[in-house]
Amino acid sequence: ARPAAEAGGAAGGTSSFKRKREEAQKAQAGSSHNWNPLFMRADAVGEAMAERYGVDKRQVLDSEGGGSLAVRLAQGETHLLSRAREWLPPPPPPRQPATPPP
Repeated sequence: ARPAAEAGGAAGGTSSFKRKREEAQKAQAGSSHNWNPLFMRADAVGEAMAERYGVDKRQVLDSEGGGSLAVRLAQGETHLLSRAREWLPPPPPPRQPATPPP
């Protein structure tokens, strides 16, 4: 029997599947369409809303309060993203395709 480190088990190295998946993820990591710099987790939105309104985060995330929690968080995220877009510089103009020589 092979030692656990050679077998790719939990005690040793990673399996070839995991290695291939990690390599693919690393190769795609630099791609501009792979991630959103304006993404906000729901807990971060809740914290920002609580700070803005001077209340406890628990009050913002209280499902017993009026309205839907999902709607409150979506509205808070929309507000935060609009503020972030105001702060960020405008995007560069689209690149013009190169014209072939005559």
